[in-house]
Amino acid sequence: MRDELFEAFPFGIIRIDENDTIQRINYFAKQLIHTLDPESLEMLLTLKPKNDITTWSVANHQVALNVEVFEVSGDSHRLLLLGMESNCTSILPSHFERSLEDLTTDPEEIISRIVNLISDVTPFERFDLMRVDPQLRKYSYAYSIGFGIEGSLYAPYSMIRKTGLGWVLETEAPQLTSSLHTESFSFSEDPLLYQTGFRSALRVPILFDYEVIGAILLGSMEPLQFEIEDAYLINQLAKHFSQAFFHSGIIQERTYQTMATSTYIHSVTNNLQVEHIPNFLTDYCAQLQRTTELENISLYILDKQLQNCQCLVSVGEGLSFKKEWMPLNKGMTEVLRAKSIVYYTIADTQSLGIDPFFSKKFTSILYSPIEQNERIIAVLAAAAMDEKAYSPVLAGLFKVASEHLSSIIARLQPYYSAESITKSHPPKKSPHQSPKRAVPPGFSRIIGSSDVIQDTIQKAARAAQYDFPILITGETGTGKELFAKAIHQASQVAQGPFIVVNSAAIPANLLESELFGYHEGAFSGGLKGGKRGKILLADGGTLLLDEIGELSSELQAKLLRVIQEQEVEPLGAIKPIPVKVRILSATHKNLNQMVEQEEFREDLLYRLNSIELKIPPLRERGKDIIELAEHMLRYIAQTHGTPEKKLSPGAQDILLRYTWPGNIRQLQNIMNRLYVFVEDSIIQSHDLPPDLRVSGPNRGNSEKEEIEHLLGEFGGNKTALAHYLGITRTGLWKKLKRLGLQ
Repeated sequence: MRDELFEAFPFGIIRIDENDTIQRINYFAKQLIHTLDPESLEMLLTLKPKNDITTWSVANHQVALNVEVFEVSGDSHRLLLLGMESNCTSILPSHFERSLEDLTTDPEEIISRIVNLISDVTPFERFDLMRVDPQLRKYSYAYSIGFGIEGSLYAPYSMIRKTGLGWVLETEAPQLTSSLHTESFSFSEDPLLYQTGFRSALRVPILFDYEVIGAILLGSMEPLQFEIEDAYLINQLAKHFSQAFFHSGIIQERTYQTMATSTYIHSVTNNLQVEHIPNFLTDYCAQLQRTTELENISLYILDKQLQNCQCLVSVGEGLSFKKEWMPLNKGMTEVLRAKSIVYYTIADTQSLGIDPFFSKKFTSILYSPIEQNERIIAVLAAAAMDEKAYSPVLAGLFKVASEHLSSIIARLQPYYSAESITKSHPPKKSPHQSPKRAVPPGFSRIIGSSDVIQDTIQKAARAAQYDFPILITGETGTGKELFAKAIHQASQVAQGPFIVVNSAAIPANLLESELFGYHEGAFSGGLKGGKRGKILLADGGTLLLDEIGELSSELQAKLLRVIQEQEVEPLGAIKPIPVKVRILSATHKNLNQMVEQEEFREDLLYRLNSIELKIPPLRERGKDIIELAEHMLRYIAQTHGTPEKKLSPGAQDILLRYTWPGNIRQLQNIMNRLYVFVEDSIIQSHDLPPDLRVSGPNRGNSEKEEIEHLLGEFGGNKTALAHYLGITRTGLWKKLKRLGLQ
């Protein structure tokens, strides 16, 4: 832990070694122990946890101290935590207190917040955030980033075995391996970690309601990277965000269940004749494709020997439909081995050249097993041109979808032969589908008929025909990535991959290897055979550099060379590798202003903005606001199998007059909440959030004035206010206390 963070604790903290010697002490602790006499100080330094007692009081005639002792498995040191009050250690450094104040239960937002919190504590080369089902002893990935682990493969919803995660589940305590070596292996994954180059590891449980509901797993290529202070702080952070993490997991699982069930219901109602199973399956996969917006959904049935498969259904783009038995590919073989969902991207070197999807312009693949009586009888596959199929969200959805299909596929068991399985019919057009507007190819997903957005679409479509770099600018939430993908699909490299790099979401110390990749032996650690970076993965296609303004000056220089020379030099490479890639970049920042402040290279800006495409903010799009809102409400109804809801004229008028600082993303969040909590089929003006109804002069007030105004709007109902703000009641309590409104 860096010194400035160590000193930022609002209480005394002392690190003691096994010989009861002080190894590290912050300023606060120095002031407190200075008041102790020699006998009291000696007693303090010899305190150790005993019989589950970790809290003492140390006193003499001058002062009485409350003392807590923290130990972590795998480290011989212990921490003494000192303060004048009994609950002083529940307070964190101010930076973290503020970050925890606005905790949300939105699954994506809480994951992003946790990642940022952990990144502020310590550097790492690998970070896995796990969700755990303690009753079923299964885990899934909520988030993963960093260097891959040699020989490992993602298998969400797998059983927890004798791993570090299993130890954390059993002990409900953190574990620190400060120096990983062959003599110190404790868990089954340690040899793989060591082989890959990891030299230290930290595992911290996330507990809620006396159960482990998740875990934070950190790995570093450097020995002694993680210290007991890091374990303590991350353990404390986990206590603070565990409630929000737990409830976000419930929301996520309910979303999986609802979406998959809706797909099932839609298909059943469209195919009441159960003997027409192939037609039913085709319709189901077509609906699933529309719901997920993936490029391809395919369904394969397996023979009884589990050696061959046959494609029953393939909807979407890319693969030709063939009615013949063929050997299982590696993805399906891994499904049988792991008995779980598996997914790949073209970044997984072990998958290249062995999966038919990757030869058809797809970038990520997901395989989900369909089981009957604990036996895998079929596989549901998904493919995307970006990395969408490589996500925990899709894994959760396809897990539920596969469970729904189990009984239907089982009906085909007596007919496991090419002659017996009838040819599937083409997918029927959903009654919810609206006629496609006359828009340029690739831009059909962009909603809006206003002149300003249609003009932007036409400009983007024309620019897509040329290979010049395009800089996409606009406020946060305006849909810059959606435009980038449309440009790719309308371009001459549409058959190539579409790779996205979010510069703001990747820790700085990992961004270079993510962009440029590395050769084996480039540094201590890394995968055998090295790793291709995002730039090489985009060869023959498009690379989107999202939030380009977040790049460091060093990476800006290296990126400039890639654009100028059309070659990339991975870490540890002997010579550059030629690459042909279309560069798109996006930012909400003013890069010209950053150039003036010497925060962004002027020559790189000139290279990136050969063509600049500015996405208009929502407030300038007029009636598009209503068109987008109604589209969102229809989509929610369709994907959840519930009746549609409409906006009243009064509600529409308020939406049109609001300034939308969060743009389309803010509109989507509001429509989600309205759909869930408004019981009537018509959304009235009084159903809208209070701040949408605040007139112009009241906008721009201080945070205290805004919260005070909202308290009045909600009649002092803090539960309703917390829900409206999208935060927990605890977070609202912290905010009110800080603002003096409690």
